[in-house]
Amino acid sequence: MKEIKDVICVLIQFKVANYRSIKDQVILSMLASKDQDHSEHLIDTGAKDKCLKSSIIYGANASGKSNVLLAFYFMVNYVLTSHEKQLNIPTGRIPFKFDPSTPEEPSVFEVVFIADQVKYVYGFSADDKKIIDEYLYAYPKGRKAVIFERTNTDIYRFTADVDLQESLKERNTANKLYLSTAANWNYKKVLPVFNWFSSCQVLNTGIERAYGVNGADLLDDKYREKIAQLLRIADFGIQALSIKDGPQSFTGVITGILDNVEAVHQVKNADGEFAMYPLSMAEESTGTNTYFRLIGEIEKALQTGCLLVADEMDAYLHPLLTQHLVSLFNSTENNPLGAQLIFCSHNTNFLNLDLMRRDQIWFTEKDENTGATDLYSLVDFSVRKEAKVEKGYLLGRYGAIPFIKGGRR
Repeated sequence: MKEIKDVICVLIQFKVANYRSIKDQVILSMLASKDQDHSEHLIDTGAKDKCLKSSIIYGANASGKSNVLLAFYFMVNYVLTSHEKQLNIPTGRIPFKFDPSTPEEPSVFEVVFIADQVKYVYGFSADDKKIIDEYLYAYPKGRKAVIFERTNTDIYRFTADVDLQESLKERNTANKLYLSTAANWNYKKVLPVFNWFSSCQVLNTGIERAYGVNGADLLDDKYREKIAQLLRIADFGIQALSIKDGPQSFTGVITGILDNVEAVHQVKNADGEFAMYPLSMAEESTGTNTYFRLIGEIEKALQTGCLLVADEMDAYLHPLLTQHLVSLFNSTENNPLGAQLIFCSHNTNFLNLDLMRRDQIWFTEKDENTGATDLYSLVDFSVRKEAKVEKGYLLGRYGAIPFIKGGRR
């Protein structure tokens, strides 16, 4: 693999099986197809294949699109926190439950990604009580190198730093990931992997994490002005942002940032002169606050070149605002570091090949007999460049839409 320039982290693909509504293995791939359209939507990783800057998942309510993202969140969270688990604490995984056998079988997770210019493959399987299998492979020169393999919970195989890793495994327990334990003890060969997981921003239950716990990011004048600029573009009438009482307003705050940040509006009075009026963000609309919180996460992703995963991030937003936010990721100018975005949506405006590539569009559909979720791409269909994808989707050509049964109102 040749040198990868200006790329901090790139997700190549994510696999999951036996988690929530996902029974059999599904794969969300960020590898670009041979599609020649929208080359600016691609990340040059330095390898032969390029990766996508964004992907969108469509599907009917309860089809499982959110569960794909929840599975990714579970994996990220378990990597970052499992080293803190006490003995005999359950893993918390949720298996597929519409089959008598699957609750007894492990849930399986795997990611392929690039970190620090090296490709990695990391995965694990877990049942309710313990980790079953776990492995980490690196490809520093295009060839597979085993960092560790773990089978049957407590059987390990090491090919490098054997004595050190043998001592680290003794600090691990059945319900912990070896990756997490080794990173916690600062083992250098796993740190790029742990740091990649740490860089991932996952918004799975709302956008409450924006600007950090206490809003300290907004104390930086340049950062606050960038957020204000994005608000001005959205035409909310907000010209600037200010902090009510200075830095101390965020010290020990329990109620969050909305009461401590003011949106400055410019309004023309009866004499035709403009005047500035501050409003607490808590007084702004739900849509404005959704956008305000979301752009904080988006700005962080674009500044660091990391992965942002968001479930229905366009809730309460006008379709054109959502389109603008996605365009920031797909843009070469606004996204020079190759940040990636994966999100679920019901906004069919993106089912337009003038806006998105075919390989950027994904669908989930739940089998009406088994209740299991399937995940597939628009690439799986023979779709011409001039096709009206949105119309075809609403007509059911690609599945992933609700079947509304007849009956009394």
